[in-house]
Amino acid sequence: MTITGGLRRSLVAAFAVMLAGPAAAETVILNGPCPVERALYELHEPESDEVWRLGFVPARNMASIASDLYLRLTTPQRDYWFTFSVSQGYGGISVLPITDPYVEPGPTSLLAPPYGDNQAGATSEDVGGWLRFLAFDAELGIADDPPVRGDEAPAHILLPELGQGLWYAASAFTSDAAADRDPMPRGLFARTGCLVVPPPPALP
Repeated sequence: MTITGGLRRSLVAAFAVMLAGPAAAETVILNGPCPVERALYELHEPESDEVWRLGFVPARNMASIASDLYLRLTTPQRDYWFTFSVSQGYGGISVLPITDPYVEPGPTSLLAPPYGDNQAGATSEDVGGWLRFLAFDAELGIADDPPVRGDEAPAHILLPELGQGLWYAASAFTSDAAADRDPMPRGLFARTGCLVVPPPPALP
């Protein structure tokens, strides 16, 4: 078999990732197609240097009945984690707050009754009734189904109710009961890069 220049460069890059291990996940590709589990998104606070980041983390099996991915929001204060849900009919995609899926024995719901078992968790009032997840392609078409591993990454993401929840009840979206107001800017998260390798799979 003849190895072309392009194939040789790809093999060298893949070998470098193998040698570098987890640290290679910090290396990003800025252009071209990207599977959703490797995509990186940013939302910038216009009046400061603060950056809010979104990423997708694969589960070892299924994160929820709707997807094999978790959504991770990283703010200047902390990480927040979510699973995906999808409604029949016109309801669309929503996200549900959970604890860190990397922590044994695995994630638990942060929703308050009657939606979950966490007495101090997020209520329908905290999230404005629904916590919508709107994923846009390059033509601003909106996805009907939650992302799963291997899907093409959306160009932009909007979480219209999440900012309200983190403003009024940030502690309901994290296991840190002392969490204070976390003022997320209004706006679209834009895809800014693509990891060379996806994050390590989380539980369960």
